[in-house]
Amino acid sequence: MDSETSVRRRIAEGDTWSADAGTQAQSDLGTRDEPRARGVQTTSEEVQEDRTRRLRDRLGLVPREGQSKVRDEAAEAFMVIFETFLQRFEGEQGSDEWGARVYMRQLAQLRSDEGATVYVDFGHVMAHDERAAQALVENYLRLEPYMARAAARARTKAGGGSGDVTVSVHGLPAQQRIRELRSDRIGQLSGVSGTVTRTSEVRPELVSGVFRCAECAAEVGPVEQQFQYTEPGVCDNPVCQNRTVWTLVVERSKFADWQRIRVQESASEIPAGSMPRTLDVIVRGDLVERVKPGDRAQFTGSLVAIPDGGAGLAPAVAAQTGRGDARELA
Repeated sequence: MDSETSVRRRIAEGDTWSADAGTQAQSDLGTRDEPRARGVQTTSEEVQEDRTRRLRDRLGLVPREGQSKVRDEAAEAFMVIFETFLQRFEGEQGSDEWGARVYMRQLAQLRSDEGATVYVDFGHVMAHDERAAQALVENYLRLEPYMARAAARARTKAGGGSGDVTVSVHGLPAQQRIRELRSDRIGQLSGVSGTVTRTSEVRPELVSGVFRCAECAAEVGPVEQQFQYTEPGVCDNPVCQNRTVWTLVVERSKFADWQRIRVQESASEIPAGSMPRTLDVIVRGDLVERVKPGDRAQFTGSLVAIPDGGAGLAPAVAAQTGRGDARELA
């Protein structure tokens, strides 16, 4: 009898627990006539986020903010050396607060001059650090963005304002003949001279673009332009994966002035019985409208391959350099 009473008591307690649990479940999940509790409501954004998370887990992807970019440690080390060079190199003594620090003076004057270019003598870089100068010649296109970052940081320290800075290198000890330029010079710093025969109109060029996905409206970028109109390879949204349909976000993209200059080799460099060779030079920013047809000029920049009307890749010098690089010669 006692055992029967004990069993009945346990069953009753179990019924009570089950009823309480059922009440709790109904209060959280709701019934057909009552909505669910506010704390467990699921919005469409939460559903989308959950789908994205499960897809990332399935594919082994890492969220964009958690991705680690590949670092070019050698280029970053060069950037530190170049920034130190800009801040400390001393040339002619000046009467202002910068004394003999010629490049800090240049950077400080960018605010009043409304410019964005610092002109660097290659001989000064060689005197400061010979190995860095050699690396600059051999890896110009690779190091150019890091030089610009170093110059922008030095500009801020000099009180020249903020913003992008173009580094214009001039004064290379050796000049190349136009007909001597070959594919092994692509990406390296080279200097050429000749007579300007034609100049184009100054046009805007897309430097880096931010794009909006036409499928999910996500913004991707900035995408650096590789001498032609370059769109993102794929949408950052792992659920979307759009690869083809994009809209350029003009107000968030960067543009620069651009001009094409045709240069013909000097008469003294033309072999007997040969026709003169020509080279297209691309100048940007502060260097546009610096020369006109008939001028003899020197250009310093890097040999690149760019599309030419869809007919293939044509060689051209992307002259990112300035003072003395596009000057008239005696």
